[in-house]
Amino acid sequence: MTTTPFHLMPVMEREYCMSIGVRAGDLVFIGGLTAVDEVGNELHADDAALQFKVVYEQMERVLAAHGGAASDVVSETIYYSCTGEEYSKRLFPHRQDFYRGCDGPSVAGVQVVGFISPAIRVEVTCVAYIPIGGSSSTASLPDTERQDQQ
Repeated sequence: MTTTPFHLMPVMEREYCMSIGVRAGDLVFIGGLTAVDEVGNELHADDAALQFKVVYEQMERVLAAHGGAASDVVSETIYYSCTGEEYSKRLFPHRQDFYRGCDGPSVAGVQVVGFISPAIRVEVTCVAYIPIGGSSSTASLPDTERQDQQ
């Protein structure tokens, strides 16, 4: 199987020996999304909610570059260093906006002590199922019965 890297911030990603996204067949792996600009400067230092918003904007760009959308994300891991209460009140609404109109993926939330930079408050990784040639959703798969409708 061939893998194809994708870069949002090519210079910074190459310096850190990483690709923000990698397509492997019909799967797109997106990892290490934090609130940084094109050259790696941290954005919204210490504001977890604004960082979360930027992360989902970045995720949308990576998905779109592969012909996908939020409905194609099948697994997501959220790392956050704020309190659970702050996550629920200030961050979660950005996630709800991103997945509005679809069921959303399997998800794990992990509260961490910190990140490589003290300004970073959130980081997200995900996996999307995007068949070569465009987006797919469970609603359009043939002969698929959704578990929640049984």
